[in-house]
Amino acid sequence: MSTESMLVDAHVHFYTSADLEAVKGLLPYSLPAPHTLSAYLEHLSETGAMPRLVNNVHLSILPDSANIFASFDEMESLKRSDPGRYGDVALVGTIKADPEYATAERLRHPQVVGVRIVLHDTPPDRVSEAQYTGSGWKALFERLRPDQHVHVYAKEAGTNLRVLRQIPRHIPVLIDHLGSCHAERGANEPSYRALLEEAKARGNVWFKGPGYRTSATVDGALPFVLAIVSGVGPDRILLSASDAPHVGADGGGRSFESQFDAVAALNFSEALANAASEITSVPARQLLSAAAYYIFPRPDESETMTDILIEDIQFPVAYGDATINLVGRVFRPASPDANLPPVVFNSGFTGGVSMYGQLFGRAFAERGYRVMTYDVAGFFTNKDVRNTADQDGITVTNVSLVDQTAEVLAAVRWAKANFGAMPVVASWAMGSVASLAAIVDLAKQGKDQIAFWVPMSYTSISALQELRADKAAADAAIKELADDAAIPPFDTGTDLTKVGYYPLDADTQEYVDRQLGAYTEAGGVDRWPGCSHVTAKSYKEYVEFNPENDLNGGAGYPPALIVHGAENTLHMPEESIRLHSVYPGNAGEKALIIEGMMHGQQNQADNPIFHRLIKEIDQAIRSA
Repeated sequence: MSTESMLVDAHVHFYTSADLEAVKGLLPYSLPAPHTLSAYLEHLSETGAMPRLVNNVHLSILPDSANIFASFDEMESLKRSDPGRYGDVALVGTIKADPEYATAERLRHPQVVGVRIVLHDTPPDRVSEAQYTGSGWKALFERLRPDQHVHVYAKEAGTNLRVLRQIPRHIPVLIDHLGSCHAERGANEPSYRALLEEAKARGNVWFKGPGYRTSATVDGALPFVLAIVSGVGPDRILLSASDAPHVGADGGGRSFESQFDAVAALNFSEALANAASEITSVPARQLLSAAAYYIFPRPDESETMTDILIEDIQFPVAYGDATINLVGRVFRPASPDANLPPVVFNSGFTGGVSMYGQLFGRAFAERGYRVMTYDVAGFFTNKDVRNTADQDGITVTNVSLVDQTAEVLAAVRWAKANFGAMPVVASWAMGSVASLAAIVDLAKQGKDQIAFWVPMSYTSISALQELRADKAAADAAIKELADDAAIPPFDTGTDLTKVGYYPLDADTQEYVDRQLGAYTEAGGVDRWPGCSHVTAKSYKEYVEFNPENDLNGGAGYPPALIVHGAENTLHMPEESIRLHSVYPGNAGEKALIIEGMMHGQQNQADNPIFHRLIKEIDQAIRSA
């Protein structure tokens, strides 16, 4: 078992002999042995790793979830007695889903992340269409916090589907055991496909492993994992779970207890993830644990400000051939923290305020910062000022990282002049390449340097080309075109896009079209990406643009926090790790690679990964 597979156990049961006394003599089988948190952690620690996040799930044979609240106290006791060993373990719990038991008081506990509906072998026709829509259930659903979910366990896909359709659509749902414990029916069972279709339509449904209760063999469980990845999405599965202490038996009558302990169950999950990864190319680590950050968000510890003032501004940019005013936007709290530097946020390909800028601007302003951001020339609110031309009735956009570097430098000058201090520059994706070029320029000229640099999802442009289906052919074909020739904005490997400017894989294309399009449409500007064609010159210049060539050691570089998502399949984490190794300034011991973070899918105001990202950046700036 690798260390990565140990990071999360999304489903385990902790209880003592005292807990079992409540059901003594009431079960049709002998009582299971006690399974305590302390013994479980001791067992896992023998492997040389300790889980980072553990979810104690309501045990169906118990009348209530008092054992879960007791485990919270036990965890705190362990942390006090041995902080070095247990200090980084986060314990959360999913309590019994009963309108009378799941009271507001119990749900207010910060470690309670959801409620569990248990139906075991209940067939679909035994679940009425109104079973979970009465006044009691409606009140329970209304009591759930936005960061809490409903956990559903039924062995039949059709039963899971019946329950899912009665849960209010805004509530996140976690479905046990890949949605079916009947491998013999196959992943093409009509009710199973309908369950996946409903989950896809809702957009907030996840399927949890470990998978051995679907089938005790990897080959038997694999079709269900593949169906979830293709039918719902690679970010909608969480395989890293033990379901200890392994009650019940497989389809052949062999007890799970005779086949698995917690370590063996997590090994099974890892083997299943590896098998799925080989077929789908989705990283095994993503299938194992990335979704945990969505399903089990932990409360942010810091106080934030919510009274945010927003102001539209203009700032002059000195390009090589002209000085032009761009439109920008400032986000600031009503009472900013005078001890904090201002922040300039710039984004990549089309980026700025109309996309991630508005999210980062509000998030930093809530923590006391003054934030300035803008759309790059040629796009959205700055579409018509520069870098666009009409060709036979279509608008063709020139994407220039040279121009974007000038814009970063201009934004830095504006922030210093208006806020009285050199700013932090926080950059997203290709925006990080432009901001690095700006930093290099300031260092070479010996000018005032920015206060702190935060490149997120950095990738050298040459490395990005590796995503193309045929890198060499695309490069040669585009370079044969005239500079002003119109090409598609993206290459996704089809005949229509094989000479596109920016290489995207199919999954990323679907995400960016859906999510970023929603951002910009909500902002009252063009649908993302804000252009239909770009110039061939855009590509020719951008593949030659590499500010890393000018680093070569030296002084004058700001401290930095280099951030990347561990599950980013568009801009690879190895790129930020490499940047960290060559960056001349103080960037800490290593790049910050955030588990569960993809290429922007987590950039949503209520997403726990986004909260962690902002918190990490905030702490780094304050510590610099």
